[in-house]
Amino acid sequence: MYYKISEHKFINFEKSKRQNKMYNAVIMRKSDNKIIKIPFGDKRYENYRDKTGIDAYPHLIHGDESRRTKYKQRHKVYLRDGYWSPSHFSYYYLW
Repeated sequence: MYYKISEHKFINFEKSKRQNKMYNAVIMRKSDNKIIKIPFGDKRYENYRDKTGIDAYPHLIHGDESRRTKYKQRHKVYLRDGYWSPSHFSYYYLW
C-alpha cells in the first residue's frame, strides 16, 4: 500500500502489536484527519540500524555494511517517489 506524502502528515513511530512486525509509522490523512498505521520491519530478522528513536530491538542490529548494500539493491524497486509505504520506512529507518 502506498500513501501519497502530500496528502498525509507523519505523526510518529510506535512499537507494533501486529505479529512479527517491529514498528508502525503513524500518519494522518489531511483530508479527514484519519489516523493510519503502517506496520514495517520484521522482528524475526536482523536489520542494519534503527533510526525510529524507539530502539526496541537493539539485539537485531547487525551493522554489516555489505548486507545493507545488498538489501538496498534488492528493495529499491519497491520505493516510489512522493509516497510512503512499509518498504519506504524499512529502507530509510531500518536499513
